[in-house]
Amino acid sequence: MTEYTYFGNRGRLYIGSEPIAVLKGVEVNVTMEHAELYSQSSILRADVAKHTAKVEVKFKAAKFDPTLAAGLAKIIGNTLKGATASTATSLTDTNDVALFTVDLYVKGTGEVSTYLKISVANVYFEGLPFPAPENDFTVFDITGYGSNVTLTSGASLPA
Repeated sequence: MTEYTYFGNRGRLYIGSEPIAVLKGVEVNVTMEHAELYSQSSILRADVAKHTAKVEVKFKAAKFDPTLAAGLAKIIGNTLKGATASTATSLTDTNDVALFTVDLYVKGTGEVSTYLKISVANVYFEGLPFPAPENDFTVFDITGYGSNVTLTSGASLPA
C-alpha cells in the first residue's frame, strides 16, 4: 500500500452533488460513548462496549448562490423547508428534517487523481448562522450530524 500525505487546502466538499464554493475549513469527527464494566473483586476493567455513535461535520464557507440553487444555498433552503430539493426562503412550520450526504475529497501527494473520500450519510444541520462582521467577508460556520461515515481511498472527484 502506498502512503500519502494529505494537505487540508487540497480538499473539496460536496453536499449531495453540489460543490461548496470558497471552502474555509472542514472537520469530520466520529464519536461514540463507551460503557465500562468493573467488578467488585478487581480494580481492572473487565469489558467495554460502545454505543451512541455520532458523526459531526463542521465546515466554513464564504460564498453561496443567493438564488438557492446550489451548494451552501441548497442547505439553507432545504433546512428552512425541512425537505430536500427545496428553494425555500422562509422557515416552514414542519418538524420534517432535510437529510444530506456530505462528501469530502482530500487530495494526497503523488498521483493527480489520488483522493481520500470521506462520505457522511444522513446529515442534518441544527441551525443556520448568518454572520455579518464589520469590515470582513461573511463566513458561514455550519455544523451538522450524520449517521454513518465511509472512507474510500483512490477516489475520483465527481464529474
